[in-house]
Amino acid sequence: MQVVAAANRQDIAIVGITIVEELADRSEVEWQLNATPELEWAEIFQLAGPSERRGSIQWVQGSGPDVIGQAVRWFVPNGEIDEADAEVRHRLSVANERFGLGRV
Repeated sequence: MQVVAAANRQDIAIVGITIVEELADRSEVEWQLNATPELEWAEIFQLAGPSERRGSIQWVQGSGPDVIGQAVRWFVPNGEIDEADAEVRHRLSVANERFGLGRV
């Protein structure tokens, strides 16, 4: 049974990170979440990216992460995994705040 975050009004949190597969110079990174976010939360997450990225051209012009069920998945250049992790954590924080989670 999947837990839906808004029903309990709990923060969506990262509970694990794995590299799902590697393709040449890119890896699919998966952040496992503690609950399945609602669609509105996922939309906020998608729009919460930074105004600009710094790094390789593949990173700067690359796509953003996808919320898929109880995970966030993203193909990122191998040298930019730390930056991707920071961006996912930023987006998650913004989405939790704007969705009204994390308030007691």
